[in-house]
Amino acid sequence: MTTKKAMWGMLLEIALFLLIPAVGPEVRPAEGRIALEFLAEYEVPGGTRFDQTCVGGLSALAYDAGQDRYFALSDAGNDPRFYALTIAIGSDAEDRPLIAGISFEKVFRLQTREGLPYPAGRVDPEGFVLLSPEIALISSEGVASQGVAPFVDMVEIATGAWLGTVPIPLGFRPRHDGPTQVQGVRENLGFEALALSPDRRQLIVASESALAEDAGAEVRAGVTLYARLLHFRLAKVPQLVGEYLYPLRHPEGDVVVHGLVELLALDDAGRFLALERTFGHDIGMILRLFEIHLGATAPEADRAHLSPQARELPVLLKRPLALEFGELGIELDNFEGLTLGPRFADGSESLLIVGDNDNTECHPPGNAKLRPTKFLLFKLHR
Repeated sequence: MTTKKAMWGMLLEIALFLLIPAVGPEVRPAEGRIALEFLAEYEVPGGTRFDQTCVGGLSALAYDAGQDRYFALSDAGNDPRFYALTIAIGSDAEDRPLIAGISFEKVFRLQTREGLPYPAGRVDPEGFVLLSPEIALISSEGVASQGVAPFVDMVEIATGAWLGTVPIPLGFRPRHDGPTQVQGVRENLGFEALALSPDRRQLIVASESALAEDAGAEVRAGVTLYARLLHFRLAKVPQLVGEYLYPLRHPEGDVVVHGLVELLALDDAGRFLALERTFGHDIGMILRLFEIHLGATAPEADRAHLSPQARELPVLLKRPLALEFGELGIELDNFEGLTLGPRFADGSESLLIVGDNDNTECHPPGNAKLRPTKFLLFKLHR
């Protein structure tokens, strides 16, 4: 008898075979620049509960245009889950677009390959994209301290059931020599960013920061770390067709974390928005949005401190800043998820950004406060 998992595997293979040709489009730099116009902010109160869960820790956002609904992934290590929600876009008295309301409709819980709930500490979901109305791709940044590898898995949206996985190079798996990590994604710096091209032929996943073998012993202001970016062509079997280095220049100040937290594909030609986050106790939260192109690289970049394998990889060029969040005039939060939404009446595109309030439970430890989950609405011009 054909099992449900096997049946879905066959359906997925047929869908990809019909949808995706074996050879993807040429990756080349695109001309022109984007401009972002900030429109509105909306807050879901901290401590909001839905279907016996605390709505929080939202680290990824995806839009299903066919059903006019969104999916938001919570990065909860315990009870990993994602939500279906609606975001109503209205207008104010001056006919300026705004977010009129947000309604959570359903919660879906992720399952292991065996169809069981994930044990605590074995998954850290961070990225979410829609491969089809029935299938999503989800990335986990791994748990380096436990030797748990990062992954990108295919899941059935209706049930959260595991359907398959994308083959990740073994070098991303954390490995330790005694107490010292010598290989792979580092703790809380794994597969944070996940993006799918509009034609669903190309998948990009990136680490938040450098792998252990590329991080170096000294991190200080002015030093450049390099996150790893993997480029897959989606066919019946996903194929790794490229690997890149994403430069992260370490900023001034007492920095707690600095890295690449999200990517959003703008077209099928290798053009992306890249969201960088920096946080430090004396500098606060700094968020910046850049443009990158898979066909635009920097051959003169300094790779001397990298591992031998990384020295051969191309370094991506970042276009000048597309958005400095500090200039928006709002209180910043830990924004992590990007998605293109519906078009406005004038034909321009909407861009929505969601913040991770770090509260996946409604009873945070110690003196921590429940923060709201923030959504930002932009008009994108290109």
